[in-house]
Amino acid sequence: MTIPFDFFVLAAVAAELRAALVGGRVQKVQQPSANEVILSTFSKAAGGRRLLLSVDPHAARVHFTQVKRDNPTQPPGFCQIARKYLEGAWIEAVELPFPDRVLHLVCRSVEGERVTLICELMGRNSNLVLVSGANTVRGVLRHGGEREMHHGAVYKSPPGISTDAPFLSKFAETEAALRPEGELLQRVALGEFAPHSIQGDDGHTLGIWAFETKSVIGFPRESISVALDTFWATKLTERAEDSAEAAAERARLQALARVEKQLAELEKTFAEAALADQHEEAGNLLLAHLAQIPRGAESTTVEDFYNDSAPRTITLDPKKSPHENAQGWFDRARKARDAAEYATRRKAELEAEQAALQSGPLAPTSGGNSRNTPQSSPMHGGQGAKKFDGHKIRTLTLDGEWTLYIGENATSNDYLLTKVAGPKDLWFHIRGVAGAHGVLRTNGHPERVPDPILRRAAGLVAARSGEKHAGLVPVDYTERRYVRKPRGAKPGQAVYTVAKTMDVEPATP
Repeated sequence: MTIPFDFFVLAAVAAELRAALVGGRVQKVQQPSANEVILSTFSKAAGGRRLLLSVDPHAARVHFTQVKRDNPTQPPGFCQIARKYLEGAWIEAVELPFPDRVLHLVCRSVEGERVTLICELMGRNSNLVLVSGANTVRGVLRHGGEREMHHGAVYKSPPGISTDAPFLSKFAETEAALRPEGELLQRVALGEFAPHSIQGDDGHTLGIWAFETKSVIGFPRESISVALDTFWATKLTERAEDSAEAAAERARLQALARVEKQLAELEKTFAEAALADQHEEAGNLLLAHLAQIPRGAESTTVEDFYNDSAPRTITLDPKKSPHENAQGWFDRARKARDAAEYATRRKAELEAEQAALQSGPLAPTSGGNSRNTPQSSPMHGGQGAKKFDGHKIRTLTLDGEWTLYIGENATSNDYLLTKVAGPKDLWFHIRGVAGAHGVLRTNGHPERVPDPILRRAAGLVAARSGEKHAGLVPVDYTERRYVRKPRGAKPGQAVYTVAKTMDVEPATP
C-alpha cells in the first residue's frame, strides 16, 4: 500500500505555504530537472525558504525542501520564462480552486502584472502552467496532451477534474469512512491539519497524510513539508538505487555472457591443441615422402609409419611445394601448442571471473540512499587513531555517560560498522547525501537512550555531511544488527532494512 498525494495532503501543504509565503517575494527560479522547479522565496514570516514543485508522473507534489539539487549550466526554456515573470514578484495568495489536486500560486510581478503559477498534480498528466492577466498561457513545463497549451492560448482546467466533491484516494475514502460524515472537509476549512507519516509492518514509511490515521499506524510529524521532503528524498533515492541495481544486473549478465563465450572459444583452442601431435606427424610424413608427391597436388596418401604403415591421406596446399606444405604442418603444430599454453592461463582467469559474476550482482557504480549509503566526505582531525588501528574515528562523550563514535572517511565508516559497533549499538547515517556514519554505545539497551541524546548524536553526525549548512537534516538511525555491508561494496557503503528518521539541525561538539 502507498499513501498518495491527495487533495487533503495538498490542502495541508497549501495552508503551510499560505502562512509562510503570502506577503513574501520570489527571489530565484531554478529548474534542476525536466520535471522539477525550485522557487527560492523570502518573507518576514518564514525567512528564506525553497519551494519544490514537481510534476514527476510518479512523484507529483509541492512542498518546502531542504534537499539540494544540481542545476544545469543553461536554464531550460520554461525556467527562463518563469524567471522573467516570477523573479522579484510578490506572492499574494495560495489558492485551491477545486477540491482536487490543483494549486494556484498567485503573484504580482515587478511590473505590477498578476501572474499565477498553476500546479496540476495529477499523476502522469501533472504539469506546471504559468498564466498572466486573463488566464493567458505564458509558459508550460510539459507539452502535449488534449489541451491547447501554447504561448498565448487561454488556459483551461485539466479534463476530468473534481469541481464539486473532493478527489479522494482509496486510502482517504477508508479514513473518511471511519469518521463522522464531513469531518475531514470541515477540518480542511478550519485549517486543522495533523501531518502523520504512515508506516508499514516492516517499519518502512509508506507515505505522508494530512491527518492522524485510524486504519493504519501513523506517527506525528512537525510539518507537512518536512515529512514530505524526508519521505520523498528516501523514496526517490531508493528508486535511483533500484534503477542502478537493475543496470548492474544487466551488466553482470552481459559480462557473464561475454566470459562464457570466451570460454567456449578456448575450448576450440584446446581441441586444436589436441591435434598438435598429428599435425607434426603429417609434416614428418611429408618430408619422408617428398619424392613421390607431385607439385600442385591437393592431397597425398602415404604410408603412416606412426600407425603400422597404414595408408594416411594428408591435405596439401596446391600453391605450395611439398616441402612448404610439410613446414606448414609443423607451423600448425607449434601454433596449436603455443595457443594451448596461453589458453590454459586465460581459462583460469576467465573461470575466476565467471565464479565472481555467478555469485551475485555487480555493485552499483554510485551509491547514496537509505539502503546503500554513500562514501563519507573526508574530514580532518579525529581522536584515537592508534586505538582504532589507524582509522580516523572521533570519540565524543554525551552528557558524561554516552559514547558516540563518528567515522571521518569511508574506510573509517567501514571499521566502525564491522569492528566497533555491537549488535544493539545505534548506527546513524544522513539520509540521501554523503556524510559520516556514527555509532552510539548503548550497552545492550538501545531502548534506554534518552531522546535528547538521540537528537544530539544525530545532530553531530549531520554536521559531518554534505548538508551541514542546512537548517534541518534527515538522519536515519537503527540498531547495528539491522545494518550490513554487501559483499564487494565500496568503502562506506552499507545496507539497512529497519530504521527510524529524525529531522535535526547540524550540531557542533
